[in-house]
Amino acid sequence: MVDSKAPGDKLLVDWFRVIVDLDREGYGATVVALSIEVPKTTLLGWKQGSRPKYEEACMLIDLWARVLKKGRDQVPMISPFDFRR
Repeated sequence: MVDSKAPGDKLLVDWFRVIVDLDREGYGATVVALSIEVPKTTLLGWKQGSRPKYEEACMLIDLWARVLKKGRDQVPMISPFDFRR
């Protein structure tokens, strides 16, 4: 991520990092997809840059927070202007 942000930059949830964080904790794509009741292909689409619907996003963030023992407010964020976007 870029260290300095211009005022007004809108940060988005970094779904790639959320899914990778879960994978590193032993929650592979199949387990995560089953846990939040979405097809594995949908989850992999989010990892590649698609964005989940609101309800699915909430479930994925809740799972991430529970597994990593962090608050929902600590979810990885990214600027739409970061390089890999």
